[in-house]
Amino acid sequence: MSDNSSVTASLTAPGARPGAWSRFREYALERPVLQIVILVAMATWLIVLIPSVATNWRAITSILVIASLLALASLGQTLVVIVGGVDLTIPGYIMIGAWLAVDGTVKLGLPLPVALLATIVICGAIGALIGFICHRWNIPSLIVTLGAGAALSGTALVMTAGDFNGAPPEELRGLASAGSTTFGLPVPPIILIVIGCAIILWLVLSRTAVGRRFYATGMNMRAANLTRVNSSLTWTVVFALSGAVTGVAGMLIAGFGGGWTQGLGDPYLFTGLAAVLIGGTTFGSPRGTFTRTVLGALILTLLSTIILGYRLNEEQGLILYGVIIIAMLTIYGRERHVRDRF
Repeated sequence: MSDNSSVTASLTAPGARPGAWSRFREYALERPVLQIVILVAMATWLIVLIPSVATNWRAITSILVIASLLALASLGQTLVVIVGGVDLTIPGYIMIGAWLAVDGTVKLGLPLPVALLATIVICGAIGALIGFICHRWNIPSLIVTLGAGAALSGTALVMTAGDFNGAPPEELRGLASAGSTTFGLPVPPIILIVIGCAIILWLVLSRTAVGRRFYATGMNMRAANLTRVNSSLTWTVVFALSGAVTGVAGMLIAGFGGGWTQGLGDPYLFTGLAAVLIGGTTFGSPRGTFTRTVLGALILTLLSTIILGYRLNEEQGLILYGVIIIAMLTIYGRERHVRDRF
C-alpha cells in the first residue's frame, strides 16, 4: 500500500465489518486492477471482432500511437484533477501547439526546436496565469479555463486567416508516425515518450515532496496551507505544466495527422477527461497517477476501434463512453476524501 493510501486508511473511522461490495471498492481504489481487467476484455473483444489485429504489428502500433497521443494530451489534466481542478483549455493548447508546428515552422520559418520552446513558453505561461487567477480570487477553474480555451482556439484561427495548408517538419512526423522506428526498433518514439513520462511522474508523485504537496493540496487545500504547503504556487505550477505538456501534445498530434484543421483539439476535451476518470483519478484523489490515465487512454482507444469495427455512429459511441464513465465513477467518484473526514 502506498504512503497516500496508508494516510487515508488511517483516517477512516472505525465501524462495522465492511461488506463484499465495500471490500471490492477498496481493493479497486488501491490498485488499477479493474482497469487492467477492462483493458484485457477490450483487447480480447477486438481480436474476436477483427482477428487480423493480433498478428498485424502495424495495426498494433497504430492503436498504441493513438492511445499515446491521447495519454499525452491528458497528462496535464491528470495533474489538474489531482489538485482538485479541471482544465478545459486543452483544445486551445493543442491548437496553439499545432499552429506553431505547422505555420510556425513553414510560414514563419522557425526551426523545430525554437517552435517547441515557443510552445512550451506560451502555453506554460498561459496555464500559470490561469492557475494563479483561479487560486488567488477563488474562481472555479471550470469557468476560467472554458473561456481561455475558446480564446486560444480563436487566436490560432485568426493567426491562420482560415488557411490550414502546410505540413509539419519530417522530424516531427517521424516522432508520431505508426511506421517510424526508435534506434532501429519497430517502436514509434511517441510510445517511448509516454512510457518515460509515466515513469518520471510516478517517481515525482510517489517519491518526492513535490508529489506530496500536489496530493495534499487536492485533498484539503486549507489543511495543506496550515502545513506550510504553498497551494497558490502548487496551482500555478500544475496549470503551467498542463499548458506546456498539452501544447507539445498538440505539436505531436499535428505531426501524426500530417497537418492541422479547425477543431483539431476538440475531441481531446471530452476523451482526455474521460481517460483520467476511467483511469481512476478523481478530483482531489490521493491515488491519482498518470499511469492510470495511460490505462484509461488505452481502454478508450480500444473502445473507439471496436466502435469503428461495428460501424456504429458517433451518437452510439458516445452512449458507450457515457456508460463506462458512469460505471467507473460509481466506484471511484464516491470515495470519501480527507477533507470530508473532519
